[in-house]
Amino acid sequence: MAPKRALSTLSTSLERLAVSRAAPSRLSLPVQRVRLLPSRPWRSPRSTCMPLRQPKRHFTTTFVRRKDDSSSDSNSVSSSSSQSSRIYAMSDIQSLTTSPDPHRILIDVREPSELQSTGKIPGSQNLPIKSAPDAFFLPAEEFEERFGWQKPGQNDEVIFYCKAGVRSRAAAQLASQAGFGGKIGEFPGSWVEWEGNGGAVEREK
Repeated sequence: MAPKRALSTLSTSLERLAVSRAAPSRLSLPVQRVRLLPSRPWRSPRSTCMPLRQPKRHFTTTFVRRKDDSSSDSNSVSSSSSQSSRIYAMSDIQSLTTSPDPHRILIDVREPSELQSTGKIPGSQNLPIKSAPDAFFLPAEEFEERFGWQKPGQNDEVIFYCKAGVRSRAAAQLASQAGFGGKIGEFPGSWVEWEGNGGAVEREK
């Protein structure tokens, strides 16, 4: 009996061992290796999406006037005041034609052909600014030789007129630059106003 039990026990043990070897072992599963990536510094989502705004800088500019600027300003004011001329109305010119003054010279700065066509204000002299702009800078002898009348001096007042007041204004400016006459005047209405209001006319010979 004993040998039979021993054989039965031995066979049972061998069967269990075979079954245990045939069954997969839980401990024999392959182990997966996890690769760790290098760590990166953490960034806030807001910082990556929106760039940082730099604070606005405010600049102020200060202008400092130089000493020579004030002197140049005063010189420009004095020069502009010296170029100012007296403005005459038609009634003033009429008085001048009826009561001539040798030191108040009325000058027509239109071209000689215009005077031949329309005539001129009585007693006026002709000095064409368009064809002879250098006349204001000529010496007294050369001036009289070219135009047939004496060049105005510092004791004289020159009063300019033209057709509509444009050339007379330019003549006044040239006279101021050249020292042509002591005082300068203008008749802005010029020939258009004079003729339109029935002023006397002197014809060129």
